[in-house]
Amino acid sequence: MNTEASPNSISNSIEPLRARLLEHPLYARLQTLENLRVFMEHHVFAVWDFMSLLKALQRQLTCVNVPWVPQGEPAVRALINQIVLGEESDRSPDGRPNSHFELYLEAMQEVGAATAAMDEFIRLLCAGVEVAAALAAVQAPDCVRDFVAGSFQVIREGKIHAVAAAFTYGREDLIPSMFGELVTSLNAQFPGRVETLRYYLDRHIELDGDEHGELGRQMLASLCGNDPLRWEEAREAAVRALEQRLALWDGISAAIGVARP
Repeated sequence: MNTEASPNSISNSIEPLRARLLEHPLYARLQTLENLRVFMEHHVFAVWDFMSLLKALQRQLTCVNVPWVPQGEPAVRALINQIVLGEESDRSPDGRPNSHFELYLEAMQEVGAATAAMDEFIRLLCAGVEVAAALAAVQAPDCVRDFVAGSFQVIREGKIHAVAAAFTYGREDLIPSMFGELVTSLNAQFPGRVETLRYYLDRHIELDGDEHGELGRQMLASLCGNDPLRWEEAREAAVRALEQRLALWDGISAAIGVARP
């Protein structure tokens, strides 16, 4: 165990992985609508999975039961509820209330990407089917199943500081730079098109870069405190989250290669 684990040790550990993600060849492959559709049909499961991590945090860090009682640190409650508000109850380009997941589905429809697998996946979950079985039933690609399995493993383990680290460093802290690469690719290949997807990406860059990333780091600092074991477990969770994202990006890139004529 690294007894010197801290926010700095997390940043140092994940920096090589962040660099590989930001330089990944996947972005350069999004040069046609067909390739973009393949990307979105895979990535939508990561968009859904993100909300499950977020709700795991909300469930443990705030009170979601009736009768209500004050639960957790007030500052941490405020942090997680701010993030939930932005992710679950944001606005569409036309001003309608919408979650980012539902906005992404609309972006898929705009570019002609298939939503049938995700629609059926959600239907199965509503019917009580377990996540892994639902993914198998809709024949989700292996890279998608592995990515979701990694997120749900950290959720099942129940170490809330590890969930917070996976969420913060594997999602909120990473997304502004990673989605910036996607926006650059979209602007180059589809000027004036795919507007809903561009709005979704820009909205994440704005929220995560200006607010959510920093809120996540504050939340993790509050959860870990001065406990070196918690910081080390948070570091390990952050590294795993980025490794899983790399594997997902590799899988999508390979799927695009197969899909090409």
